Amino acid sequence: MKLFVARHGETDGNRNALACGVFESDLTDLGREQAKTLAERLKQDQEKNQITAIYVSPLKRARDTASYIEKALNLTARIDNRLKEINFGTFEGQYWKTDEFIRIYKNPFFKFPQGESLCEVAHRAYSIIEELKQTGKSNENILFVCHGVLTAMLCTYFKSFSMEELFKLEITNCQLLEFDL
Repeated sequence: MKLFVARHGETDGNRNALACGVFESDLTDLGREQAKTLAERLKQDQEKNQITAIYVSPLKRARDTASYIEKALNLTARIDNRLKEINFGTFEGQYWKTDEFIRIYKNPFFKFPQGESLCEVAHRAYSIIEELKQTGKSNENILFVCHGVLTAMLCTYFKSFSMEELFKLEITNCQLLEFDL
Protein backbone atom coordinates (compact mmCIF):
# COMPACT_ATOMS: atom_id res chain seq x y z
CA MET A 1 0.00 0.00 0.00
CA LYS A 2 1.33 3.39 -1.01
CA LEU A 3 0.36 6.89 0.02
CA PHE A 4 0.88 9.78 -2.38
CA VAL A 5 0.56 13.31 -1.02
CA ALA A 6 0.27 16.49 -3.06
CA ARG A 7 0.02 20.08 -1.91
CA HIS A 8 -2.45 22.35 -3.70
CA GLY A 9 -1.37 24.77 -6.43
CA GLU A 10 -0.17 28.30 -5.78
CA THR A 11 -2.71 30.71 -4.30
CA ASP A 12 -3.02 34.46 -3.94
CA GLY A 13 -2.21 33.95 -0.25
CA ASN A 14 0.99 32.05 -1.04
CA ARG A 15 2.07 34.74 -3.45
CA ASN A 16 1.46 37.49 -0.85
CA ALA A 17 2.94 35.63 2.19
CA LEU A 18 -0.41 35.47 3.97
CA ALA A 19 -1.21 32.93 6.66
CA CYS A 20 -3.81 30.85 4.84
CA GLY A 21 -4.68 27.97 7.07
CA VAL A 22 -8.46 27.70 7.04
CA PHE A 23 -8.69 31.14 5.35
CA GLU A 24 -9.80 30.59 1.77
CA SER A 25 -7.44 31.71 -0.98
CA ASP A 26 -7.99 31.11 -4.69
CA LEU A 27 -5.58 29.38 -7.02
CA THR A 28 -3.61 31.78 -9.19
CA ASP A 29 -3.19 31.22 -12.92
CA LEU A 30 0.15 29.58 -12.07
CA GLY A 31 -1.60 27.44 -9.42
CA ARG A 32 -4.10 26.17 -11.98
CA GLU A 33 -1.25 25.36 -14.38
CA GLN A 34 0.60 23.53 -11.59
CA ALA A 35 -2.55 21.51 -10.86
CA LYS A 36 -3.00 20.64 -14.55
CA THR A 37 0.65 19.59 -14.82
CA LEU A 38 0.38 17.42 -11.71
CA ALA A 39 -2.80 15.81 -13.02
CA GLU A 40 -1.13 15.05 -16.36
CA ARG A 41 1.87 13.54 -14.57
CA LEU A 42 -0.37 11.36 -12.41
CA LYS A 43 -2.32 10.23 -15.47
CA GLN A 44 0.90 9.29 -17.28
CA ASP A 45 2.16 7.40 -14.21
CA GLN A 46 -1.14 5.73 -13.32
CA GLU A 47 -0.09 2.33 -14.65
CA LYS A 48 2.87 2.42 -12.24
CA ASN A 49 1.16 4.24 -9.32
CA GLN A 50 -2.22 2.49 -9.46
CA ILE A 51 -3.96 5.17 -7.37
CA THR A 52 -7.38 3.84 -6.42
CA ALA A 53 -8.67 6.60 -4.13
CA ILE A 54 -8.26 10.34 -3.63
CA TYR A 55 -8.83 12.08 -0.30
CA VAL A 56 -8.95 15.87 -0.28
CA SER A 57 -9.11 18.70 2.22
CA PRO A 58 -12.46 20.51 2.29
CA LEU A 59 -10.72 23.83 1.58
CA LYS A 60 -11.38 25.25 -1.89
CA ARG A 61 -7.76 25.50 -3.06
CA ALA A 62 -7.23 21.78 -2.40
CA ARG A 63 -10.59 20.81 -3.94
CA ASP A 64 -9.83 22.92 -7.02
CA THR A 65 -6.43 21.22 -7.38
CA ALA A 66 -8.00 17.79 -6.88
CA SER A 67 -10.62 18.49 -9.56
CA TYR A 68 -7.95 18.30 -12.26
CA ILE A 69 -6.66 15.02 -10.84
CA GLU A 70 -10.16 13.55 -10.55
CA LYS A 71 -10.69 14.12 -14.28
CA ALA A 72 -7.27 12.76 -15.20
CA LEU A 73 -7.64 9.57 -13.14
CA ASN A 74 -11.41 9.19 -13.53
CA LEU A 75 -11.83 9.04 -9.75
CA THR A 76 -14.02 11.01 -7.35
CA ALA A 77 -12.22 12.54 -4.39
CA ARG A 78 -13.52 12.03 -0.86
CA ILE A 79 -13.46 15.11 1.36
CA ASP A 80 -11.87 14.51 4.76
CA ASN A 81 -11.74 17.30 7.35
CA ARG A 82 -8.57 15.85 8.88
CA LEU A 83 -6.70 17.01 5.77
CA LYS A 84 -7.49 20.70 6.41
CA GLU A 85 -4.58 23.05 6.86
CA ILE A 86 -3.59 24.26 10.31
CA ASN A 87 -5.90 26.90 11.77
CA PHE A 88 -3.71 29.98 12.29
CA GLY A 89 -6.46 31.60 14.39
CA THR A 90 -6.12 35.38 14.68
CA PHE A 91 -3.28 35.30 12.13
CA GLU A 92 -5.55 33.95 9.35
CA GLY A 93 -5.28 36.11 6.23
CA GLN A 94 -2.47 38.20 7.77
CA TYR A 95 1.14 38.61 6.67
CA TRP A 96 2.94 35.71 8.34
CA LYS A 97 6.56 36.85 8.31
CA THR A 98 6.40 38.42 11.77
CA ASP A 99 8.34 37.60 14.92
CA GLU A 100 5.18 36.67 16.86
CA PHE A 101 3.88 34.31 14.15
CA ILE A 102 7.25 32.59 13.80
CA ARG A 103 7.67 32.28 17.59
CA ILE A 104 4.35 30.42 17.86
CA TYR A 105 4.94 28.36 14.71
CA LYS A 106 8.36 27.17 15.89
CA ASN A 107 6.97 25.78 19.13
CA PRO A 108 4.81 22.76 18.30
CA PHE A 109 3.04 22.95 21.66
CA PHE A 110 1.93 26.57 21.28
CA LYS A 111 -1.52 27.16 19.83
CA PHE A 112 -2.12 30.06 17.54
CA PRO A 113 -4.61 32.35 19.36
CA GLN A 114 -8.08 30.97 18.52
CA GLY A 115 -6.37 28.35 16.33
CA GLU A 116 -4.35 25.13 16.54
CA SER A 117 -0.89 23.93 17.45
CA LEU A 118 1.37 21.84 15.22
CA CYS A 119 0.77 18.93 17.62
CA GLU A 120 -2.95 19.09 16.96
CA VAL A 121 -2.34 19.06 13.21
CA ALA A 122 0.03 16.09 13.59
CA HIS A 123 -2.68 14.26 15.54
CA ARG A 124 -5.15 14.77 12.68
CA ALA A 125 -2.57 13.69 10.10
CA TYR A 126 -1.59 10.57 12.04
CA SER A 127 -5.22 9.60 12.65
CA ILE A 128 -6.12 9.42 8.96
CA ILE A 129 -2.97 7.41 8.17
CA GLU A 130 -3.68 4.96 11.00
CA GLU A 131 -7.27 4.56 9.83
CA LEU A 132 -6.18 3.85 6.26
CA LYS A 133 -3.60 1.33 7.43
CA GLN A 134 -6.25 -0.51 9.45
CA THR A 135 -9.05 -0.43 6.89
CA GLY A 136 -7.15 -0.35 3.57
CA LYS A 137 -6.21 -3.18 1.30
CA SER A 138 -2.55 -3.95 0.65
CA ASN A 139 -2.99 -3.33 -3.10
CA GLU A 140 -4.76 0.01 -2.60
CA ASN A 141 -2.76 3.17 -3.32
CA ILE A 142 -4.15 6.47 -2.09
CA LEU A 143 -3.58 10.13 -2.93
CA PHE A 144 -4.08 12.98 -0.46
CA VAL A 145 -4.51 16.49 -1.86
CA CYS A 146 -3.92 18.89 0.98
CA HIS A 147 -1.69 21.68 2.35
CA GLY A 148 1.88 22.58 3.27
CA VAL A 149 1.86 22.39 7.07
CA LEU A 150 -0.41 19.33 7.05
CA THR A 151 1.93 17.64 4.57
CA ALA A 152 4.94 18.43 6.76
CA MET A 153 3.14 16.76 9.67
CA LEU A 154 2.38 13.74 7.46
CA CYS A 155 6.11 13.54 6.70
CA THR A 156 6.88 13.29 10.43
CA TYR A 157 4.81 10.10 10.57
CA PHE A 158 7.26 8.40 8.22
CA LYS A 159 10.56 9.99 9.27
CA SER A 160 11.92 11.58 12.42
CA PHE A 161 12.85 15.24 12.15
CA SER A 162 14.64 17.52 14.58
CA MET A 163 12.89 20.84 15.13
CA GLU A 164 15.54 22.51 13.00
CA GLU A 165 15.05 19.99 10.17
CA LEU A 166 11.28 20.31 10.37
CA PHE A 167 11.34 24.07 9.97
CA LYS A 168 13.69 23.81 7.00
CA LEU A 169 11.34 21.33 5.30
CA GLU A 170 9.75 23.06 2.34
CA ILE A 171 6.66 21.61 0.70
CA THR A 172 6.21 23.38 -2.62
CA ASN A 173 2.95 23.88 -4.49
CA CYS A 174 1.84 20.70 -6.29
CA GLN A 175 4.85 18.80 -4.99
CA LEU A 176 4.12 15.07 -5.00
CA LEU A 177 5.47 12.84 -2.23
CA GLU A 178 5.29 9.06 -1.99
CA PHE A 179 5.33 6.87 1.14
CA ASP A 180 5.01 3.15 1.83
CA LEU A 181 2.21 2.30 4.28
